[in-house]
Amino acid sequence: MAAEDAGPDGLEALGDEAQFRALADHAPVLIWRADLSMGCDFFNKPWLEFTGRSLEQELGLGWFDGVHPDDRDRCMQTYTEAFAARRAFSMDYRLRRHDGAWRWLLDKGQPFEVAGQFAGYIGSCVDYTDTRQALEDFRLALEERENLLSELHHRVKNNAQATTSFLSLQASRASDPSVAAALRGAAMRVMLATLVQDRMFRVAPDAGVDLGPELETTARTALEVNGRPGLTLELHLEDQLSLPVAQATPLALIVSELVVNAARHAFPGGGPGTVSLTVRRAGPGLGEVVIADDGIGLPEIPRRNTPQGCLGLHLIPRLARQAHATLKFDGTNGVEATLRFACR
Repeated sequence: MAAEDAGPDGLEALGDEAQFRALADHAPVLIWRADLSMGCDFFNKPWLEFTGRSLEQELGLGWFDGVHPDDRDRCMQTYTEAFAARRAFSMDYRLRRHDGAWRWLLDKGQPFEVAGQFAGYIGSCVDYTDTRQALEDFRLALEERENLLSELHHRVKNNAQATTSFLSLQASRASDPSVAAALRGAAMRVMLATLVQDRMFRVAPDAGVDLGPELETTARTALEVNGRPGLTLELHLEDQLSLPVAQATPLALIVSELVVNAARHAFPGGGPGTVSLTVRRAGPGLGEVVIADDGIGLPEIPRRNTPQGCLGLHLIPRLARQAHATLKFDGTNGVEATLRFACR
């Protein structure tokens, strides 16, 4: 029986070399073997069927003729350096198929020994052209998506800035002080929300938002933009919490609203006051954010349709639902809002 025709039932009748060749010829991958000269002394049937060349044509460094010219230097450098160091290697290169098509192979080589002595290398190759192309298509699709998102973000940001300017202009022209105050408040909300969205946009898609620093930035910005003197921000960032952008964004908007409300309404006499922000773990897998002030308190939340109604306080529960957070208000001693949510 010829070695190349030996099936599994006939392997025991073959010598070691013939058995190796029979097994290699039935392997579902391309297999090669190199001796101490670095030249190849064996290729299995799948390799020869892939290249469409004879074993004699491939032996030694004949196989190298089929490597793409642009890949030859890199391929040979990897091969010779690994051979000199007698270490395993992995490389990819294009090899010409029997129909003339260039196909990407992933080639892995491993040194082997005979009787305890280094005897050469044995390697296997798989054609991963389709997988490589799929990955490239995916990369290009992601790049296109990022470009579209960047353009959309740029336009939304510009529109928000235009809206802020328009509201501010209208406020300066309003004859009714209450209307002017409402317009300025709306302009401030749009600007603060735009700043939050801008920071969130810069977070990598696969990265989480470090909630403490983000909410600190949000709170400080809200106080600065409000321009209310005499207010102090007190921070208690006790634990590091990481949240996805979709969850962190509404939490930041809530903090912004509460800080602005405290600055505008908690200290009607214009005296000094403190707004505190606490970020901590409330238990395993549970995060907590507390925003509090030491102002006049909030006996009840006015109805939104009344002249005294505060739109921001009516938006906050909706934002809390977007963040999958529970919300608790306490207005008896200053205002304290507690948000709890699942987190890593």
